[in-house]
Amino acid sequence: MKKVSVVIPAYNKAELTVQTVESVLSQTYKNIEIIVVDDGSTDSTRDRLFGYTERIRYIYKKNGGACSARNVGISFATGEYVGFLDCDDLYLPEKIELSIRYLEQNPDVGFVYSAAYFIDAQGTIVSTYSHPGGRKNGWIYNDLVVQNFICNSTVMVRKICLDTMRGFDESVFSPADWDMWLRLSEQYTAGYIDVPLTKYRVDGSYIVRNLQKVESEEMQILQQAFRRSTALPLKVKQEALAKLYLRFALNYLFTGDVNNARRVIWAAVYSKPLDLKVLVVFILFYCARSPLRSLIKRRVYLRA
Repeated sequence: MKKVSVVIPAYNKAELTVQTVESVLSQTYKNIEIIVVDDGSTDSTRDRLFGYTERIRYIYKKNGGACSARNVGISFATGEYVGFLDCDDLYLPEKIELSIRYLEQNPDVGFVYSAAYFIDAQGTIVSTYSHPGGRKNGWIYNDLVVQNFICNSTVMVRKICLDTMRGFDESVFSPADWDMWLRLSEQYTAGYIDVPLTKYRVDGSYIVRNLQKVESEEMQILQQAFRRSTALPLKVKQEALAKLYLRFALNYLFTGDVNNARRVIWAAVYSKPLDLKVLVVFILFYCARSPLRSLIKRRVYLRA
């Protein structure tokens, strides 16, 4: 059996980190090294993991963010395959076995991702994530530029492919995983398993509190992708920009930030003026703003 390295960046979530580690130890596939990179936790993370020292590799580092912790983990990984698992997410028992089986049966594929369950703070499944626009295999780069449909903590990548990357971009936070998957998908084909293999804990509080920062970082990632891919069709760029602006228009409206909502809805119109969804939101924004905001809030509530 080929070795799999699972990199877990941890920060001040002691109890959840223990649950995450246990989910990896409970895998049906056993040739695994677990690398927990403690990114300067000030809670009981170190103490809670003390009993696992014979079964995991625990690395403590000064706080530098999740991306720096992932990069440290990559540098210590010795497996032929590498999985990334956030410290509040969980692997289902067959996650690694099915991912490795897919990669072994498809030697031309550089990395594989899957559907996931969304769970709340208590670990209860609230929905299934199987993005209708993202159930794709092969060269997925053009689709991935338009929107990030890869759920973090579901990816398993060949170490040889990962070694050709420059690691996770430590200058950004929220969209750093999107950036990594984009760079991987430029050079390697992807595989998809339409079965939930990960439990992904939903917490949008950071994004809600930092909308302008997240918007700026996502635009940075998108512009970098445009500069790298000079042959990217104009219509793909237009659709990518329109979707990004439209999504943030709805997010700003959800938080009551009408000025920023107005700014980005106009940017969406300029990016792709004939897009039906953009035009509908534009009209509702100016003609029925209160009902539109109520609809957004209701949809967010139902998802949660």
